[in-house]
Amino acid sequence: MASNLGCIGLPVDGEAGLGRLISQIRDSAATLGVVDGVEVKRWEDASGARLIFAVNRHDEVVDVLPSFADEPGALLTGIQLLNDAAAAASVVAADGEELTQLVIELEQRTLLRTRRLSDAVAASIIALGVDIVVHADADAFAASDASLLDPAGDPGDEPAARFTENGWPWPPRVAAMSFIPYGSFAEPHEAAAYARLAGVVLSASRRSNTISGQPFIAARVRSAGFEATVCYPDDDQPVPSPGAVIAGEVFLVGSLELPPPDDPPASRFSRRRRRERT
Repeated sequence: MASNLGCIGLPVDGEAGLGRLISQIRDSAATLGVVDGVEVKRWEDASGARLIFAVNRHDEVVDVLPSFADEPGALLTGIQLLNDAAAAASVVAADGEELTQLVIELEQRTLLRTRRLSDAVAASIIALGVDIVVHADADAFAASDASLLDPAGDPGDEPAARFTENGWPWPPRVAAMSFIPYGSFAEPHEAAAYARLAGVVLSASRRSNTISGQPFIAARVRSAGFEATVCYPDDDQPVPSPGAVIAGEVFLVGSLELPPPDDPPASRFSRRRRRERT
């Protein structure tokens, strides 16, 4: 499995390596805000790789989160911090219809402790591909074990009675655009931003982190209810083509966009989707 940092081309060697990395980028990082003496900073590389870190009054780094810069792919509402790291949210359509729910670590999580959000907020969704596989297309994914509802289980040769009665296919499988936020099944204090995601590739490119020189791949995908950018180590893999399916375990990171009062996020999100269709 890949590390979260490795997914954006920043493999580091333990806490000492992380400390050296932050020392290297600290002066070029922008300040997002300060809450109770904790300064939240964001460094962004030319490759799009981001590192968000928080520094307290004693100049100690108290929080680190890898991320990536990309356009919004979802509208989030009902954002609620579950613990120091993760937040729960609903993904909604522009008309307010709920599409799915997720648990995510937000770049602005420290700042949210003292800030109220509007009902709907445009957000970029970054899926760090800690354990993913790229399939040539939806048919290849559907034929693979990766599409099984329980890839680690043995469905057996005989379908369950309810499948036979309802004429459902056996064994049960997930779609090429599907999302299971299993990190949300835990108690709030243990909730984590891991999920099982499958998404159809819209575009993809190979990036090179200028700090480490390490390549990684960033692929924009459409999943169930939202678009996300999947980042994962290059590992000499070809860049996936549009129509390919990326599926597996991901760690979800998000960045909220807070537009001016006269430009509600739902309207902004709708305009972007209309531009994509033209």
